[in-house]
Amino acid sequence: MEGRICPPGAGPLVPSAVKRYQKEAIRVLGVLESVFSKQEWLVGDKCTIADISFVPWNIGLIRPILVNYEGFNFEKDFPAVSTWHKKVAEREAIAAVLAIRASLT
Repeated sequence: MEGRICPPGAGPLVPSAVKRYQKEAIRVLGVLESVFSKQEWLVGDKCTIADISFVPWNIGLIRPILVNYEGFNFEKDFPAVSTWHKKVAEREAIAAVLAIRASLT
């Protein structure tokens, strides 16, 4: 499914819509980068559901949406977001869920 934005059978992709969504995704990552360059978590001083809810969004964004975006490098372009994402994804419960998810695909 890597590189595929829509589910199989959803019809042809509209290049202008894909490009628009990619640019919006980059914008959102930029906002997150500005937040995480100043603080460790989205809300307060600990990991909350706000942080956890971004894990599937990031995974769904980076693989199918931005994998073919010219010049995109998550770790290099958004180092604070990348560090935060890894920190949340490596939490024991989150890692267990991600392992189950990976085994199903």
